Amino acid sequence: MTSSKSMTQKMQLTQVSSKLQNLSVTKSNTATAASSYALTDLGTLGGHLCVAKDINDSTQIVGYSITSSGQRRAFVWSPNKGMEYIDTLGDTSNCAYSINDYGQIVGYFVSDSGQRKAFIWDETKGFQNINTESDDFSEAYGINNFGQVVGSAISGDCHRKAFVWDSKNGMEYINSSSEIESIAYSINNFGEVAGYSLSSDFILKAFVWKINKGIQELPGFLGSDINISGQVVGFYAVPEDNNRAFLWDGSNKFQDLSTISGNVNLQFFDSEANSINNSGLIVGHSDRIMDEEQELWGKKAFIWDSVNKMQDLNDLIYPANDWILREAQAINNHGQIVGWGNKGQSRHAFLLTPIS
Repeated sequence: MTSSKSMTQKMQLTQVSSKLQNLSVTKSNTATAASSYALTDLGTLGGHLCVAKDINDSTQIVGYSITSSGQRRAFVWSPNKGMEYIDTLGDTSNCAYSINDYGQIVGYFVSDSGQRKAFIWDETKGFQNINTESDDFSEAYGINNFGQVVGSAISGDCHRKAFVWDSKNGMEYINSSSEIESIAYSINNFGEVAGYSLSSDFILKAFVWKINKGIQELPGFLGSDINISGQVVGFYAVPEDNNRAFLWDGSNKFQDLSTISGNVNLQFFDSEANSINNSGLIVGHSDRIMDEEQELWGKKAFIWDSVNKMQDLNDLIYPANDWILREAQAINNHGQIVGWGNKGQSRHAFLLTPIS
């Protein structure tokens, strides 16, 4: 039975989502990146590697860090508490991929048998294994504000399949008659899912799944994120055997976002979009020319908007110090960005907050 409190909460979320959807349609054509960003080093859990994977609208950040003993541990970071590890099952490796606005976190932990298993965690209920029916592989990649979780798991036919999970219905696979593998990466507050599938003829395609319409294939190679307006970002393969970031607007419009270096020497340059917020701002990573004469290039974090197009976030941060921002993983609805970069000889997670 659903409590009156949860029903009220769900109604409020639906109203908020509707307002955000109407707002995002207007903003997606006009929102622009900030001219500069303040950089915050999130630190580590003792080791020399830390990666931020997601951020919610309360500036709670999740990801994973290597400890001083060399173990991979999931973390949650907040402005008041700093970085704390997420306790799953004992002293096992784990990773957090996504957090919603209620502080619910999803990712994977390593079971006693050595398999990665999907989990959900929050401060009230603690840790929960969401794949209790099988000891096979599973990972949770995204969660919306209704507690719906998406990811992938080994199904009964021994194939990796995209799933949707909630506390009432458990894990349900997103099925397509022609696919042999699929992964769901993101779910918005309307329950629309973005991911990719591999067909029986070994063709990779991005998809959007809706509960009433099933799977819709997109021109892209992989769908990484979907916002409240149904806009999808990810990457697709170009004829030169490289990947290029894309934006799909929810109808028939498909846009190649190019690279930070533009279309110079396309055969050498990749770009991939990881996240889009409700205002249509997109972040990810792209190769950038470092030395044109010697044909040297490097991986750099980017932000994209419809006015300024793709910009290197390394050109917009303060203070830069000895940082090189390599990949932007997520952007929230306040324009705050998280990801990872090189700081000296270490890989650290970062938070970027718009200054202007």
